[in-house]
Amino acid sequence: MMKRLFLLAAFMATIISSCTESVDTVVHPVLEPTGLDEDAATWTPLLVTDTTAYASLTQPTSPTADDVAAVRAAIAGATDADRQDIREWATGSVLKWNDVVCDIVAKYNVAPVAERNGDGSFTGKFIADPQRPFTNPPFAARLYALISVAHYDALVHCWRLKNRTGLPDPATFSAQQGTSAVINASAPKTAASSWPNEDAVLAAATREIISALFPLEKDMIRSLADRAKRARLLAGRAWPADLDAGDSLGAIVARQVLAYAKTDGMANANNQAEWNTIEPTIQTQWPRWKSMETPSRPPMLPLFGKVKTWHVQDPVALDPGAPPTEGSERWNRDLEEMRNLNTNRTREQVRIAVFWEDGGGTYTPPGHWCAITTEELRRVRYSPIRMARVLAFVTTAMHDAAVVCWDVKYRYLSPRPKQVDPSITMSAGLPNFPGYLSGHSMFSASAATVLSHFFPDRASVFQGWALEAADSRVFSRIHFRIDCEVGVTVGNAVGAASVLRSQIP
Repeated sequence: MMKRLFLLAAFMATIISSCTESVDTVVHPVLEPTGLDEDAATWTPLLVTDTTAYASLTQPTSPTADDVAAVRAAIAGATDADRQDIREWATGSVLKWNDVVCDIVAKYNVAPVAERNGDGSFTGKFIADPQRPFTNPPFAARLYALISVAHYDALVHCWRLKNRTGLPDPATFSAQQGTSAVINASAPKTAASSWPNEDAVLAAATREIISALFPLEKDMIRSLADRAKRARLLAGRAWPADLDAGDSLGAIVARQVLAYAKTDGMANANNQAEWNTIEPTIQTQWPRWKSMETPSRPPMLPLFGKVKTWHVQDPVALDPGAPPTEGSERWNRDLEEMRNLNTNRTREQVRIAVFWEDGGGTYTPPGHWCAITTEELRRVRYSPIRMARVLAFVTTAMHDAAVVCWDVKYRYLSPRPKQVDPSITMSAGLPNFPGYLSGHSMFSASAATVLSHFFPDRASVFQGWALEAADSRVFSRIHFRIDCEVGVTVGNAVGAASVLRSQIP
C-alpha cells in the first residue's frame, strides 16, 4: 500500500511539473537537518581535490557592530517575495537545486525537428540549435552527474574551510552577545560554521554549470542563485562575507568540473561521420537495427559509449555478450510475448508502462531516479553535504550506466520489436537507438543498487521499483524482455562500482 501511495504522489508531482516551467509547484516542508556532519571535512571529493585554487579566500574575523547593523537593516527591509524565498530555500538547497536542474532537463528534452523545403519535402537535415541542447537520457545522466559532483566536491571544501573558522551565523552571534535586539532566525541551521556559506556554494556551482551548458538559461539561473543567497542573509543564517566566499568557492569548483567535462569525450559522442565508418564493420545474427522514424534520423549519440566513466574501470569488461540470435528459442519466446502484449495488456501493466514512461518533455529516466532519491533524502533529513554525497554517487552511477549501455547498444545493433514485426504497436515513443540493452533498466538498477547501500532498510523497495521500471519497457512494447533482464543485471554491476567508490573515506 505504501508503495502505491508513493508512486501515485510521485506520478502526480511529475504531471504537475510537466505542465509548468516553475519548479515551485510542489510545496515541500522546511527541512531541519538531524545532524550537521562536522566531520565531513575529512571526506574525499570525487573530482576536485586541489585546494590551492581557493587558498586566497580571505578568512573573516569576528563580526563587527557594522556587520550586525547591515544584516538587521536587510531583514527589516524584507518584502513578501523575500519571505517566500526564505521559506522555499529552507526546504533544502541541495534538493531544490536538483529540482531546478530536472525542470531544465524536461524543458529541453525535445528532439531536433526535420528541416523541410517549401513544399514540405525533407531537406536531409535536422535543425539542431546549440543554444538548445537536446537533453536525451544519456545527456541528462551526464548533466545530473556533473551538477551533483560539483555540489558534493564544493561542499567538502566548504566544510574544510568552515572547520578553520568556526564562525557563528548572525542569529547565533546576536544571541551569544545577549543584546536586546536579537536577530531571529527564520530558517533552520544547516552547518556548524557560518563561513563560507554552503547555500552560496551550491548556488554558484549550479549557476556556472547551467550557464555554460544552457546559454538561454543564463539570466534565469543567475537570478535564482542571487535569490537563494539573499534568502540565507534575510533568514539570519549568513553574513555578506559568508555569501561572497561561498560564491567564489562554488564557482571555482564548478569551473574545474566544466574543464573535466570538456575532455570526457562527450564532444565526440554524436560524431556521425566516424560512426558511418564503424557501422558497416558490425556483423549481426538478427535483423539489423535501423531508425524507424520518418524521415529516418541519424542514430542518437552512437559514440556515447566512449565517454569517460566515473567509477566503472572498463565499460567493455561489463559487455554481457550478444543478444539471442533470430529464430532461437529465447528470440521466439520474447517475440511472442510482444505479440500477446499487443492485444492483452492488463490494467496493472498499463499503469506500470505509463508511470515509468519518462519520454520527451520529461526529466528522463535518470531524472525519475533523482526524484526518488530526493524524496528519500527529505525523509531522513540529512545535512546538505550528506545529501549531496548520496546524489553524487547515485547520479554518477547512472552516468556510467548510460556509457556502458550505449557501448553495448552500438556494439550489437539489436532491433526494436516493431522493426521485427510491424504489427506490434507501442504505448510509448520509439527511441532512436538500438534495443539491447534497455537504458531505463540500467539506469534504474544502478540507482537502486546505490540507494540500497545508503538506505539498506529500503533496499527491497528500491530493487522492486527497478524491476518494475524494467518491466515497463516490455509492457510498452519498445523492448524485448531480454533487453531489460540483462539490463538490470549489468546495471546492478555498474551500481556496485559506485558503491565501492563510496566506501573510500
